[in-house]
Amino acid sequence: MGLFSVNKKKKDKVIEEKVVQKSELIVFEKLNSDDDRYLTSLADMLLKGQPLILSFEPLDIDQANKAIAFFSGVVYAVAGEIVNVKEKVFMFATKDVYDDGSMDDFLKEIVE
Repeated sequence: MGLFSVNKKKKDKVIEEKVVQKSELIVFEKLNSDDDRYLTSLADMLLKGQPLILSFEPLDIDQANKAIAFFSGVVYAVAGEIVNVKEKVFMFATKDVYDDGSMDDFLKEIVE
């Protein structure tokens, strides 16, 4: 019995470490503008492989639509994915971010 519980604890620890490592690379941003230079600088981070979790709450509907359309195009170009984290908050990332499943766990954790 003790052997199995030790292995389970080690597995849980490894999963937690992966989540922490991934979260250190994630860019969290509450968008306050739809300025092209600002959006492009965030897109550059996405192109380098950094996932973006963006809140569109401060923007009016036209600004939010412009930004979402822009990031959707960038995600399409890198063959990535968009995840609706919660209302007016989206994650834009490349598909490899989701490979090991730790990102899904991380997203569930921040939503709760």
